[in-house]
Amino acid sequence: MTWVVFDYGGVVCEPQRAGDVDRLARVAGRPLAEFAAAYWSVRLEYDRADLDATAYWRAVGACLSRTFSAAEVAELVRLDNLSWLHLRADTLALIEETAGAGCRLALLSNAPVPVAQAVSAQPFTSHFQRLEFSCYLRAAKPEPRCYRALLDALGTAPFDVVFLDDRPENVAGAASAGMRAVHFTGSAQARSELAFHGILTEPADGGY
Repeated sequence: MTWVVFDYGGVVCEPQRAGDVDRLARVAGRPLAEFAAAYWSVRLEYDRADLDATAYWRAVGACLSRTFSAAEVAELVRLDNLSWLHLRADTLALIEETAGAGCRLALLSNAPVPVAQAVSAQPFTSHFQRLEFSCYLRAAKPEPRCYRALLDALGTAPFDVVFLDDRPENVAGAASAGMRAVHFTGSAQARSELAFHGILTEPADGGY
């Protein structure tokens, strides 16, 4: 049976909103652009769990010439989690439809442990047989070992996976691993792609 694997950020949830990042920057006490550069500078290490939450925010603080207190770190973790929880209603509907079609669903996301825990607690995850996060796989997309770890976890062959992601480099990585990779640009487009791969039936009117 085919697996359908959804990315999380930008697919199931919206990208971070400006207001979310602004709140983080205010706690950090730095301008938005300066904070954002520091936030992303060591994010992959955080996503792979090479850094825990305290070490990550210390590294961000070092980039900003700041030392965060334990209370500030706790607040930054809380706000960071919330910034990744703006779910897309259209994708949630697509997830429900795909699950209803009898497919096995998995999630593959680059996420640190606190975000992974927050996402895993969301009700929509009840439709998924597997939730795979970079922090637990100790590898992040688009690294080849991340896709190998996913296939090992699913116990399936690459061609039995339809993989949806909004980042072209992650789609290319999945395709290189032998998966049927789809560049997600919206739920209607993704639904058409799933119909093309025989997962869903295309509506008679071509709509979503």
